[in-house]
Amino acid sequence: MTVIETPRTGLRPFVPEDIPAYAAIRAKPEVVHFISGGARTAEQAAAVAARVVPAFIQHWREHGYGPWAMIEKASGQLMGHMGLQFVPELGAVEILYMLDTPFWGQGYATEGALASRNHAFNALGLAVVVAIAAIENKASQRVMRKIGLTFQTLPPYRDMTVALYARERASGGC
Repeated sequence: MTVIETPRTGLRPFVPEDIPAYAAIRAKPEVVHFISGGARTAEQAAAVAARVVPAFIQHWREHGYGPWAMIEKASGQLMGHMGLQFVPELGAVEILYMLDTPFWGQGYATEGALASRNHAFNALGLAVVVAIAAIENKASQRVMRKIGLTFQTLPPYRDMTVALYARERASGGC
């Protein structure tokens, strides 16, 4: 399983020991506000984390890539998730991210999403990547544009309408 370092973060596959810290992040209503099926209580967040972290680990086993645990180098703190996930409903690989509130507005999402995009194109050889966000989530859409994705459409996805962005790999890589 691939580990990547960015200037300020480490991206590594999740391990079961990440579940409590990941649950604490997911317990914050502002963090999961735009996420489909976001938990609204600490108990719900713990249950979601106990299901999602093993699913992320399994995704790595099945696909050879997946969502990483994003770790701040300076503190060693789990920041949230960042990475790649195959989405059957879209038939595409999505760049996905969710960061804890102390890390908002500092360029961490862009840094990690760019590393994810580059890994998808350069290491995995994918032809295209997508990213989705609730149409109200303007900050996430800014990240998508910053890493070179362009708006495509507003499809229904799970229990909401989302903005879908995409980018094709340029010849020779990113």
